[in-house]
Amino acid sequence: MKESLMDWQITQIFLSDTGVHEVHVQSNTHKLRCNCPGYSGRRACKHTRFVHDRMQLNGGIYPVEISTKISKEESVLASYDPEAFREILVNYGKIEAL
Repeated sequence: MKESLMDWQITQIFLSDTGVHEVHVQSNTHKLRCNCPGYSGRRACKHTRFVHDRMQLNGGIYPVEISTKISKEESVLASYDPEAFREILVNYGKIEAL
């Protein structure tokens, strides 16, 4: 079965020595991927390890930290649209530094 871009949703944004990186989770398999140079070469990186470990601690769910400044309308829209969710993370989410 061919995967679509809609199958992947951003989970966490990281600030690293090599730039700003995004970890995505595949909705049906919970596989992780990252856009950092380390992941593209090895299929693993410190960013995906961080997300994986946090998911393990929380029963398979990654607890996204979002500011309370977000409106109810924005949060409802983000639950249906991966691009809107990405915008929420960029504008209101906690960015981890690794």
